[in-house]
Amino acid sequence: MCQVIARSIDIDKGSELNPIKQSSNCKAKTPNSKFQFALPGILILLLFISPTANSQVQTFTLEESIDYAKQNSPLSRAARFSILSAKWRYKSFRADLLPSLELDGNAPGYSRAFTANRLDDGTTVYQEESLTQSSLNLSVNQNILPTGGALSLSSGINRLILFESGINGEDITRWQSTPLVASLRQPLFQFNSLKWRNRTEPLRYEIAKTQYIEDMEEIAFTVTQNYFDLLLAKINVEVAEFNVTVNDSIYNISQGRFQVGSIAENELLQSELEFRNARASYTTAVLEYERAEESFKALLGIEDSQQIEIDIPPVAPEVNVDVDKALELARENNSTSLEFELNELLADQAYEQAKRNTGFSATIQASFGLNQTSENFEDVYKDQQNQQFFTVGFQIPLFNWGQNLAEVRSARNQQMATANNIAYQRLQFELSVKSTVREFPQLRSQVELAEVSDEIATRRYDVAKNRYLIGRIDVTDLFIAQNQKDSSRRSYIQSLRSYWIGYYNLRRLTLYDFEQDMPILYLQDF
Repeated sequence: MCQVIARSIDIDKGSELNPIKQSSNCKAKTPNSKFQFALPGILILLLFISPTANSQVQTFTLEESIDYAKQNSPLSRAARFSILSAKWRYKSFRADLLPSLELDGNAPGYSRAFTANRLDDGTTVYQEESLTQSSLNLSVNQNILPTGGALSLSSGINRLILFESGINGEDITRWQSTPLVASLRQPLFQFNSLKWRNRTEPLRYEIAKTQYIEDMEEIAFTVTQNYFDLLLAKINVEVAEFNVTVNDSIYNISQGRFQVGSIAENELLQSELEFRNARASYTTAVLEYERAEESFKALLGIEDSQQIEIDIPPVAPEVNVDVDKALELARENNSTSLEFELNELLADQAYEQAKRNTGFSATIQASFGLNQTSENFEDVYKDQQNQQFFTVGFQIPLFNWGQNLAEVRSARNQQMATANNIAYQRLQFELSVKSTVREFPQLRSQVELAEVSDEIATRRYDVAKNRYLIGRIDVTDLFIAQNQKDSSRRSYIQSLRSYWIGYYNLRRLTLYDFEQDMPILYLQDF
């Protein structure tokens, strides 16, 4: 860090004071040690002595930081896993609408027990029975989306062996076949969950795809914030180190002037106080820089041992955005609008389910097919006999102390509460978009004003510094000019930060690239 800071001071700030006395060591990592600062020329010499360390520094621009984070940040990996999870969940739902093929059965199961048998004379005796039974069944099942029912076609075979149950104690084998059975199960006046899922699951997947784009833009937004936090911390270190060097020289000059009686002791003490405050500010600035650097590396997914450097970015692209167009884009592209629609559907679903579960309901079950039984396997598929099954089950709630009515009214009121909350949240979202769009042009004006103010404050400081060296102003005026220079520098970085954050916030809300005039897409692989 010392090398980077020294280079920035020498090139960007350029000392013209020719200080009388400066110290020798730069220990950015040891704030508790005694501060000593070498001449800028010595620092530049040390910089060139260690080309190997300097060559390992990786420089990031703002755009490079964002692209790197989108590929390597833990947040980007989490977003990719999230969209993949949503993708497979949607595929699972789609599979529910298609026919499924199932094979089930029982491996040979063995049973040996005493069972009760009634004889012809009416008496009951307990006899030992030993048997084994196995079955195999293949079925094709299809859910019926409009009605919520289920249709299946199946074929199966069963085998039963009774050990030592024949007249002469021989084993008895029985085969049973069902070559084809068609079955229907149809609920009546009941909640059709599959029909509602057909409305909500595609919407959930659309939300997930949109949310992935928003997550990528959120990463860009967060990286921008952290990038400028690190940049501002770097500027603070550079300013603080430069101020220590300059104030050290001013303090030495003041000592010389005090010894010859050209200044009062009060001015000497003020220059010493400014020098010591500058050292304390430098220590704080170094710690803040290290903290910001660690946070920035963690966000991007960079090794902590990797040395990095960042540059001051230019002003963000100038875009002219109409408020109505931005609001329309936000409504069309942002996942918030889709989430509002999903929440309304879920509230309607809960109300529909409450009504269906508290009223009359019935279920029709029917099947028709062929079957046969035989002692020999080769005869089990001959002369098939019909088999039929039909039943209608029903449920009618008669009296439950008003529970059904209470559940319906609760769901209805929850539906109304959701509708009103969504209406308010939609209004707040639209106001947020309008406010962001309206503030954006002002942010660019602030950057331009802050840049001019920074240049003016720098020139004023140079003038004040030269006038102090020839004794035309006192040290108080010099320090005022120095503080204004530092404040203007920070204000410029802050205004640049606000503009870039506003730019990526506008992209995040609308999911639209105004510079390229096209929607933002990241989903080619999903």
